[in-house]
Amino acid sequence: MLLRLCLLLPLIALSSACTTIRVEPLKTPLASLCIEENPEVQVDDFLGTLQRGFARHGIDTRLYKQIPARGCPQVLSYTARRSWSVVTYLSLAELRIRNEEGRQLASAYYRFRGRGLLAVKKWQSTETKMTPVIDRLLAGNAPR
Repeated sequence: MLLRLCLLLPLIALSSACTTIRVEPLKTPLASLCIEENPEVQVDDFLGTLQRGFARHGIDTRLYKQIPARGCPQVLSYTARRSWSVVTYLSLAELRIRNEEGRQLASAYYRFRGRGLLAVKKWQSTETKMTPVIDRLLAGNAPR
């Protein structure tokens, strides 16, 4: 019995992982949204994942390097980080929707804390990880 336990403990340690998702959903439906491009984000498919997720909820998006003074009543800002374990993977994402005055309307936070080599969910695609986060964020905009 002790031998089995000694063999099992390292396996559990290798596979331990924890995902944190916190969402403050958007309370009123949107038809369109401006996205403020974040050049610091090095997760290649992150922006496309966001745009597809918003489109799935019927929200047209426009991408800007710098948000214009007029014409963007709601703005999405985001950050995302990747980590490395054999290959890179999405480990953190934050989304914030604000109005023209800068008041936060909604937010979402995703963090994967995969400590083990066998925590295979860390290698899921960005789309697989972010789809439920976006769906919860935009619960007031029914998916198409």
